[in-house]
Amino acid sequence: MPHSTIQSPVHNSPKSPIPAPTYTPSYPRVSSFRSPQLEVLLYSPHVATEHSSWPMNRTVPIYADHDSVSGKIIMDPSCRSGRISLVLTGTFSVRRVAQKTINDVKPEPQRYIFFYASRTIEVTSDSAPSSPNSLRSVFRRKGRASTASFETRTFPFVFDLGQNHPEKMLPGTFCSSGSTSMPVELSYQLMATWTPSLLTYQSSIIQIPIILQPDPEFHSIDGSPGKQDSWLEIPLKAQRPVPVRCAITLPSTLTFSRTSSIPFFVVFTTTPRSASLAREIATDATISISVTSQFFWREEEQPSALDPTATMHSSDSRSSRMKRKVVKRMRSATTFWSNRSVDLDGDESLASSSMSESPQLKSLPSLTPPPPPPKPSIYSDTQLVHKTMVIGFPKRPRHGSNGKAHPSLDAHRSLPDGLFKDKIPLKPDMLPSINWGGITLKYFFEVSVSMGTDELKARVLLRIT
Repeated sequence: MPHSTIQSPVHNSPKSPIPAPTYTPSYPRVSSFRSPQLEVLLYSPHVATEHSSWPMNRTVPIYADHDSVSGKIIMDPSCRSGRISLVLTGTFSVRRVAQKTINDVKPEPQRYIFFYASRTIEVTSDSAPSSPNSLRSVFRRKGRASTASFETRTFPFVFDLGQNHPEKMLPGTFCSSGSTSMPVELSYQLMATWTPSLLTYQSSIIQIPIILQPDPEFHSIDGSPGKQDSWLEIPLKAQRPVPVRCAITLPSTLTFSRTSSIPFFVVFTTTPRSASLAREIATDATISISVTSQFFWREEEQPSALDPTATMHSSDSRSSRMKRKVVKRMRSATTFWSNRSVDLDGDESLASSSMSESPQLKSLPSLTPPPPPPKPSIYSDTQLVHKTMVIGFPKRPRHGSNGKAHPSLDAHRSLPDGLFKDKIPLKPDMLPSINWGGITLKYFFEVSVSMGTDELKARVLLRIT
């Protein structure tokens, strides 16, 4: 998963200022989220109104997959020194369908973080606030109050949404339920945490929901609508040999914008050529066209950190082996009637106690094999986007008239026996193809031609932008 941690400059007193990162928000909408210690302002191109029980409804910022999450933090004057932690996460959650119980309690959804970015801002001041129990608080000198305690300190920040991975596109916020047996949800959240330096002061956490929506007007040039110059012909396959050849013809890029459509041709040719069989297929064959979306999630294994206890045990075993070697050498240098041996730590221990480390009295290692690692969680879901079914091939292919001489008889005979031409309109609110952090969303173009008991099929992977 993408992970970037940036230490922001330390903001000191006005005596030794360090320039803060300057950022001018370019988005018109502002959303405010507050706590007693800090306020977070987020700038976004669009907002959504979230109805609540408060007197004023809250606005939720909306971003596109190529925008930046920008804003600033306004600290309360009482917060002198501490740390501000900003964490932007993208979470995938799935709720498993369990058997109904007596209490009918829904199981908790399984969550997986596929996007993670963080920022840390260190906040310091001239002098830490003194303890109220000290004598300094009793005999406080009268003078001008510190200006730092009355200043409103602001800290700008910015997060780039997947700009380090131009070949990939972050999935948008969505929630599928109803037709699927296991509801899936993709959500984004920005969490701001204030941790004071002194434990006597109160910390604060603000959780901010963020909506990520793909921009329908931002699409790849490869998938833009227009005249197609090159086409790709893909043959349909049957389970047994049949005297017919079928093919599906699509634009060679196989990339389509959500604001465009998918043009296609389905043709068939009898082999060997048979006029009677061609008429039968052109009249009775069933052509099925469908576009399906396949959602797949696999929990990626995270690299396990080094166990400190294992390191401690291994170092202890090495030191104990060296200790036994030194003791053995020192014991051989003493007289045979000496009933004491010198320990490495400088203490004297009985010789009988050193014999307790003999190999005969050591406990044998356990022969029980370790338990197998847990299997990674896998979830897949398939939904139907579009389906078309027709009976027969209504047209016969022909050469286009370009003002030149008529095509030859051989060229006319080489044309297919039947043709079906159509296009599938796409929707702007469709999710684009996804391949990010163990989450995959693919679109497939499926075609089948049924002729009696025989069926020819083909499945083509598409890219939706």
